[in-house]
Amino acid sequence: MPESPPSSKRAKLDDAPDARAVEASPSAMRASRRVAATLPRYLTFFEYDGSALHGFQRQSDATVRTVQGALDDALTRFTGSRGPVTCVGSSRTDAGVHATRNSAHFDVGRAGEDGRTIAYDETSVRRGLNYHLKQLGAAVRVTECVRVDELNPTFHARHDAVSRLYEYKLSVGDRDDGGSLFDHQRAWYVQAIGSSRGEGKPLSRDGKVRTLRAGFATCEDALRVDAMRRAAEILVGEHDFSSFRANGCQASSPIRSINRIDVVEETTEWPEVQARGVKQRISVRVDAPSFLYHQVRLIVGALKAVGADDLTVDDVQKLLDAKDVSQAPPMAPAYGLYLSDVRYMDDYQTRPSYERAPST
Repeated sequence: MPESPPSSKRAKLDDAPDARAVEASPSAMRASRRVAATLPRYLTFFEYDGSALHGFQRQSDATVRTVQGALDDALTRFTGSRGPVTCVGSSRTDAGVHATRNSAHFDVGRAGEDGRTIAYDETSVRRGLNYHLKQLGAAVRVTECVRVDELNPTFHARHDAVSRLYEYKLSVGDRDDGGSLFDHQRAWYVQAIGSSRGEGKPLSRDGKVRTLRAGFATCEDALRVDAMRRAAEILVGEHDFSSFRANGCQASSPIRSINRIDVVEETTEWPEVQARGVKQRISVRVDAPSFLYHQVRLIVGALKAVGADDLTVDDVQKLLDAKDVSQAPPMAPAYGLYLSDVRYMDDYQTRPSYERAPST
């Protein structure tokens, strides 16, 4: 598999996503890369439980709880600003999606007695934001804060991101109640129902019809991880991902390049009670510079269908070649998805320009 860019950086401590990938014009990017001449620029990394949040992006209705809204409100309280202070996120996750390491930048400072701007201490910013996030009752925690304008005066959290890593969590078990409460809204619970198969949604491929198991969140005894891995290999590299691009995607091109996809199976205590009815725990980890709208969830939906023997590995190649999302299996639910990391160049330097993907 292709390796992640060698110059990318994973920050020392311790989410578009399924975010909509928005193509910025060169003029817009230049405008957004303003030199922070008066206010220091900080980059924060943060985690959040997306269960009760309506995604990352702030909504026009202030009563709708979002990650960006919580961060902006905490920043405004921390600085004591008379006007709102806003952050710029690297990755816009959807409602219900979690993050263990998303990032955003913002410009803040305080005035000294001589009128000059004084920078806040990075630790003070992190602690101050977490204090106010807790007061706001937001399930968001800042894990790291770095002052970046001294390293790169034009740093931008989104434009300078080298790659993003998403992880999707599945669990397989024989409980008929949707799985343990302690896994609720944290992983996609796939029920093992034996050989019982009903009539489900028909999928048409080249005139052939395959029948998905009634109730897409089911399998027989376990998911076939080896088959899922073989299917994942088909999707690595640069492709037209129109079959893995949800309606409403704002990206100008369906061409994307996936660095790697890992399907990892974890052992459980099954059949002991400590397993909470889980036979398998599976993580699908997808690394790429950027993503189309709902791309990861559509990929996981297809891989799960292969693991449940509802699709073959060859079907995934046919689906990719079809360039038609209407032929795809249902996408995986949002709550199993985590934005695990956003990576940058060493010392947060400007990301080199990528070659524009060819249009098709």
